[in-house]
Formats: sequence, C-alpha cells, structure tokens
Amino acid sequence: MKPALSTSEAARWLGISKSTLIRAVNRGDIQPAFRTPGRHLRFTPEALTEIRRRLEGPVREAVA
Repeated sequence: MKPALSTSEAARWLGISKSTLIRAVNRGDIQPAFRTPGRHLRFTPEALTEIRRRLEGPVREAVA
C-alpha cells in the first residue's frame, strides 16, 4: 500500500463516499495525515485502520 492515500482512495478503503469523508474532515471528526501543497488531503493506512475501527464501533452480542 502507498504511504499516503488520496481522499478517493481513503473513502473507498473506508467504505464511505468521498463527500462523506470530506464532511467528516471539515467537522473535525477525522484528521488527514497532511495536505499537499495543492491542498489535497492525504491519509495514512495506519490512521485509516483506526478510523475504520471507530466507524465499526464495539462488537455487541446478539440478545435472543
């Protein structure tokens, strides 16, 4: 995997739309690893793993 992923790649990896990811960044819910000189967002695989873990939430057991 590349050291830093674009917004489209990160959104695809997280299973959300690009616009949802951008809104989350603008709200401050998700932090990009850095911005390129052209102001494009970049995300590291490690950060995306943690974001995915937060999105999935805690695993709950089904109540019968």
